[in-house]
Amino acid sequence: MSAADEGSSEPPAELAALQRALQRSVSEPDGAAIAADPRGWLARAGLEGADLDAMASLPPGRLLLYRSLIRRGLTGAIRAGIPRTAARLGARFEADVARFLEVELPRSRYVRDAAFEFVGFAAPRWAEDPEVPAYLVDLARHELAAFAASFAEADEEEPGGPASGEALSLDRGVRFHRSAALVRHEHAVHRLASDEAARDTPAREPVRLLVYRDAGHEVRFLELTPLAAEILGRLLAGATLRDAVVEGCAALGHPVDGAVLESTAAVLADLADRGALLGAAPSRLPGGAGRG
Repeated sequence: MSAADEGSSEPPAELAALQRALQRSVSEPDGAAIAADPRGWLARAGLEGADLDAMASLPPGRLLLYRSLIRRGLTGAIRAGIPRTAARLGARFEADVARFLEVELPRSRYVRDAAFEFVGFAAPRWAEDPEVPAYLVDLARHELAAFAASFAEADEEEPGGPASGEALSLDRGVRFHRSAALVRHEHAVHRLASDEAARDTPAREPVRLLVYRDAGHEVRFLELTPLAAEILGRLLAGATLRDAVVEGCAALGHPVDGAVLESTAAVLADLADRGALLGAAPSRLPGGAGRG
């Protein structure tokens, strides 16, 4: 192998052609087309020469088994990320996943990302389909928020989420556990029953939630007031506490008064008790260098 080959991340042309053929077998809408004419199908998929001869000599069932295993695995991974959404879709769930695999195979190398890619593909289609409940997109995104929080890694210096020990300051940002995120829905899907067999319907009302993982590694959701969401959203984006409060109040036309400062302090103290807020963010020296 040449030095150029060693430094390249691209597979050899022959391997790339084989990979594309296998990927195409997964996205093939009907496995019968493969079984009917394996050699012709493999040639149309881009194989040629010795690779075509070798693959065509295998029993057709071998390629179909690979196709079935991958599609089944991806369907299971997607269901694991949005179990209640999948249950409420019923038989349509597997049909929608099949359509996703035919049109747009997952791009991430991580199987856990398949659910996120699927919802990104399916959500616009659900939103336009009158047969799909209007709240279902919110439910899917709500489940994905919990799923993401469940595997978010903690910083090395905060295993389990201990506080940083640094007091909050108006001139600095705050440090959240990495699982913390702000989510917004048009339906109160966080109040739905957790049982996959449940078919209750959420109220249509805007909700703002902070998702986080507590010290016991349980994923939690905290419903926020509009002002708290405006302030926390800015803090999560890296604003200083002063800017987050001032800009959050300005966004809602609310004066920065004593009541706002007291309620903000109470929310931040509550988040610290929950393990979602870990203290002040590191201060920054001019030029962006960290200190402390």
